[in-house]
Amino acid sequence: MKNRLLIPALICAAITLNGCHSDDAPETPSTGTGISFSAVVPNGSRVASTTTASIKDFVVYAFTDKSVLMDGVKVTREGGVWTYSPEAYWPVSPVNFYAFSPDITGSPNITGGNGGNIPGYVSDGKVDLLYSVKKDVMQQAAPVLLNFRHALSRVSVLMSSTNQRIKVKVSHILLKNIYLQGTFNFPEQSTLPSMPDVVGSWIQLKNLNNMMIFYAIDTENQAELTPAPTDYTENNLDCSFFIPQPLVDVQLSGNNYTGTYIQVDCQIFDTATGAQIWPNAKTPDYLRVPETECGRIVYAASSDNVKAWLPGHAYIYNIAINNPDVLDKIEFDVTVDDYSIDQM
Repeated sequence: MKNRLLIPALICAAITLNGCHSDDAPETPSTGTGISFSAVVPNGSRVASTTTASIKDFVVYAFTDKSVLMDGVKVTREGGVWTYSPEAYWPVSPVNFYAFSPDITGSPNITGGNGGNIPGYVSDGKVDLLYSVKKDVMQQAAPVLLNFRHALSRVSVLMSSTNQRIKVKVSHILLKNIYLQGTFNFPEQSTLPSMPDVVGSWIQLKNLNNMMIFYAIDTENQAELTPAPTDYTENNLDCSFFIPQPLVDVQLSGNNYTGTYIQVDCQIFDTATGAQIWPNAKTPDYLRVPETECGRIVYAASSDNVKAWLPGHAYIYNIAINNPDVLDKIEFDVTVDDYSIDQM
């Protein structure tokens, strides 16, 4: 069965393979004028985010006067024009449009719900999910302008090292204890450019797990940190888009960390000698990465100002590894006080 957004309860109480229409249902009066579209996407914070120039397709549902006008129709850009088939025609009654991009309906994780949600969406970090709502639209000669918004949170991890005495080589970067699945609710109002506070929401978060966002195949492919901050969520696994969610403070419980955090698996070397100075013989097991020469460094995803990832927001974590105090070698310098002379 085709996976799809389900129709609002006020339009249809049950879904079948053929939608809500039946042979006995009266047809919605049509004006005979075809419906056309145009789309706008707000600029993303990074080059990989979808923009008005780069959006290629979207899926639209349209409802009017208790009837389904467009049932999961894919609209594709051809040159500067948005096209779809079969063509839908303006009814005499107002139309509500719901759209999302890209076409994710082929995913087995997209199942039923009402016309205002996408249930069971699973984020793999690679898809910039967009949504748009345009309500109570009457027949018009101009294309229906759909203003899309970003449904997910964009997370970037920048890393650097300015300490010339050390060399830091990174093997893996992970987001730990984040929700990878949830249900997205469309807003009840139109997502007009003049109404930026009208946004969708996420509920029923599940699949608390870890997500690798940088991976070096072997030691030859490790990332060596430089003084210039580099975004390691790009040009590797390209995982940047995640389900908005609350962030839990990090705590060390026994030998395990809990909460939402960024884990960096790396090695630190002495630049002068080439010797590995971290992890070392004194590094506890819970800070070692099994079956590798790496140690773990943990950074909290939350802060005093950020307690949750919000939809349509970008979060840039700028991490500098500059040989923390606990990694400094102990060095010595010597002076000797003179004897005190006691008079006899």
